[in-house]
Amino acid sequence: MSSDFKLFDLLAHPIAVIGSDSEIAYSNKEFKRLYAAGNFSSFGREDDTRSLFFCTDKGEIKCYLASVSRDGENHIWSFSDVTSLVNRKIMVETAAIDESKITDDNLRKVIEKNKRLTDVLEAMESGVMVEGESGSLVHLNNSFLKMVSPYFSEPYSDPENAAFYHRLLAEMDLSGMYREKTDFILKEKQDRSYSDEFTSKDGRTFARIHVPLYMDGKPKGHLWRFRDISVKKQMEAFKNELEAMITALESSVMVGLYLDYEGFRFANEGLLHILGVGRDDVLKHGISYYLGDRVYDTGDPGEHIIAYYSPKGRRISVHVISDTMKIAGKTAEIISVIDITDKVQLQSSLKKNEAKFRSFFADNTAVMLVFEPDTMALVDANRAAAEYYGCPIEQLRLKKMCDLTVHTSHGDCLTLVGSILENRRGAKIPVQQYTAGGAVRDVELLITPVEIDSTVYMFIIVEDVSQRLKYQRELEDINKNLKYIVEDEIAKRRRNEELLMEKMRLAEIGEMIGSIAHQWRQPLNTLAILIQDIQDAREFGELTGDYIRDVVANSMQQIDYMSKTVDDFRDFFKPSKTKEVFDVKRSVEQVLSIVRAQLINNSITCTVTCSCENSGQPIMDSEKLTYCAGHDMKVKGYPNEFKQVLLNLISNSRDALTGRSERRIDISIKRNGDKIRLDVEDTGGGISAEILDRIFDPYFTTKGSTGGTGIGLYMSKGIIESNMNGSLAVENTDKGCRFSIFMDRLID
Repeated sequence: MSSDFKLFDLLAHPIAVIGSDSEIAYSNKEFKRLYAAGNFSSFGREDDTRSLFFCTDKGEIKCYLASVSRDGENHIWSFSDVTSLVNRKIMVETAAIDESKITDDNLRKVIEKNKRLTDVLEAMESGVMVEGESGSLVHLNNSFLKMVSPYFSEPYSDPENAAFYHRLLAEMDLSGMYREKTDFILKEKQDRSYSDEFTSKDGRTFARIHVPLYMDGKPKGHLWRFRDISVKKQMEAFKNELEAMITALESSVMVGLYLDYEGFRFANEGLLHILGVGRDDVLKHGISYYLGDRVYDTGDPGEHIIAYYSPKGRRISVHVISDTMKIAGKTAEIISVIDITDKVQLQSSLKKNEAKFRSFFADNTAVMLVFEPDTMALVDANRAAAEYYGCPIEQLRLKKMCDLTVHTSHGDCLTLVGSILENRRGAKIPVQQYTAGGAVRDVELLITPVEIDSTVYMFIIVEDVSQRLKYQRELEDINKNLKYIVEDEIAKRRRNEELLMEKMRLAEIGEMIGSIAHQWRQPLNTLAILIQDIQDAREFGELTGDYIRDVVANSMQQIDYMSKTVDDFRDFFKPSKTKEVFDVKRSVEQVLSIVRAQLINNSITCTVTCSCENSGQPIMDSEKLTYCAGHDMKVKGYPNEFKQVLLNLISNSRDALTGRSERRIDISIKRNGDKIRLDVEDTGGGISAEILDRIFDPYFTTKGSTGGTGIGLYMSKGIIESNMNGSLAVENTDKGCRFSIFMDRLID
């Protein structure tokens, strides 16, 4: 029978003959070629009279229209290539106009226009499908057919309908939402372009773009564009995954890092520094160009020590670790490079110096031991240790640390050794040990962990501290006695300060006696005149009752004044046992009432200036201090001690003014934030700059051996700063000096 169909071999299009057993009875060369490539694997049903088949031929998707004819019991299948016809259906429907107006001329223009458009669509890498407004298939480009070809399951008999391809796309969609999204686009987004994405079941990701087609303002169809963005998605995932890693790796200068992923290469600054080359060179040649192919050996353990000569001829040793990791499902090579040149050189130096160290260890006069921390067994000792413990080195190596250490301190020693082993940091441990002759001595073990051939040992220097501890105990005894000595000295100092205070009080009492003498001089003179006048009045017959009453009244007035003066002086020296709230201005007034007579007698002018915030008349004289409404210059402290300080400052100014042409003392009181500032300023010429910083020292005086005690300003500073929580300072002015007292203002 085959001879009956040999003429089919002359035909260029595929032909196959299907026998009654549904097997291929004969086929020509073209059919065999396509069939061998896996095409036409599902055909031959008798009810298929005209079917559309898609197949891949030489990298392109082709469309064949199958026609079936009957020859007895056989069916002859003839396949015609209609790829070009399917692609060019866009000539009519995409640019459709009112058919009643079609002429030969405008039809030719439409065909030429859409022919050019079809050529453009065929050249696109994106898959394109154009469907008419009625859902008919207008155009498919070859890229679209390649995209959907893996999902062809059987021929489809309606090539005019785009629904077939939408079903293929729905079958491709991994999420199963293709149909719902498409319906949404056609209903809700029909008047404008719209894009979305979907992932196929074979892992590819497509960006889908829908563009509505219009002619003369009327909808004529839909253009669907599908772009494979799988690589882009993979690179985005790779970028996100790699970005954090690269950020961390890029900043590392101690470790060189190299990454090779699907032709993408990365080298950090550390690698460039180690290799001594530029980034462009590394990315161009790859790391194996410099370190050899061994760097890619990721077998167990994947670590290599490689010698490398830099472009400048320097020989370096690098530790290379090779590994792989998965990024976006693909393998990436990760290589780390560490410059260990110094370590290699150090190891070489250690080996060279091992003999020297052994000699140093053996001959050193310090007692040295080496023991194994897990068993506490001694593994080595020097000659000084053998002499100290009274045991040959060979016998010492058979002992354990517990054989040398007194039991009461052995447990603590074990705990500290464990801590040293864990932290890998040296420590000094005080213990007691048995030494030569069985003597128990206090020692300090300076223990340092050392690693030899991957094993950690404890290196010990033993220091005998028995003598030192003896001296420490003696020193502690001395310190105990010293404590009592210091306490005794403090008590003496306190008594001396009390004596100083008493001496200051006696000096002030002397000042007060002089003040009393000045205060009483005028009233005593007045009393003397009154008494003498009584005798004269009797002789002249003027001793009348009215006269006697006037004399008695005047005498009692003078006596009352003298009595009040005594009361003022008595209150002045009465000690303040508790802190009180008092007015600074009133304290100034009370001090001036005591020394006013002396100031007048010495021709000294004294003024008081009060600058409180409510003061309407800030300048006052010393004869009578007035108080403004709402006066507020109050502090909390010891008022009598404060007045003693004022008295001392005014007395010093009075003495400094002796012999001066201008004799003036100005006292000012003012607010300074939350402080009260009181200044006592005079025109006494000031204090020499050489001694200005010494005037508050005890027993320092500028008045000579008979002029002063040298404790007034010392005690005044102590009273203000220790008892009043204030401060006392001094400075020179143009004409004299100024003492300033600062105290916390009491706010109601």
